[in-house]
Amino acid sequence: MNNNEISVKEADRQVYRAYFDNGLVDIFLSSFVLIWAVAPYLSARLGDFLSSAIFLPVWAVLYLVLLWVHKAYVRPRTGTVKFGISRRKKLSAFTWIMLALNVIFMILGLVAFSNPVGSGYTRMLAFVLMLLVSFSLAGFFLDVTRFYIYGMLWGGGFFVGEWLYQTYGFSHHGYPVVFGTISAIIFLVGIYKLLTFLRRNPLPGDDQLGWEGNNG
Repeated sequence: MNNNEISVKEADRQVYRAYFDNGLVDIFLSSFVLIWAVAPYLSARLGDFLSSAIFLPVWAVLYLVLLWVHKAYVRPRTGTVKFGISRRKKLSAFTWIMLALNVIFMILGLVAFSNPVGSGYTRMLAFVLMLLVSFSLAGFFLDVTRFYIYGMLWGGGFFVGEWLYQTYGFSHHGYPVVFGTISAIIFLVGIYKLLTFLRRNPLPGDDQLGWEGNNG
């Protein structure tokens, strides 16, 4: 492999990471973690199902806002991106694998909800395993290393929350504190990544307004 081939592959990798590694996914992901912090307070009045379903319109609005941010601020800096064949194959594989996993997880969740099997601890372990698998796949296919850490934080949060509940008597199994903290961490990382992306990739003329950085 010559230096030109290496430079082309590295350039493709940088463009790929810039397209997906701009913090917007992190911000959206933090809203999913937040449900575990807020839903316990709502379940007493709304029930377990509605206390989770109420987040659907919130996620929809947040998705539209982030989509607007991407179109208004990210896309003008990356342009129209066309990845190489290997990247497109990787994204296609990731899409189909995640779709299949989500269908499987949904079916397992419905079965567990309608006909609970095993102890609560066993079901928690199964859910943690699903999280670790999903985040590991996302980290591998999207080439974003911190997704592995998010998976471990989210999965480990259940055990930390239970420990806080058993040891110090935290309410709702410690979930509001633990997952509220994890959600805030992921959200702040997302904001940091977004601001860093904007600073390093100014629009033409932005340097005259005080922007610093470069397009590399």
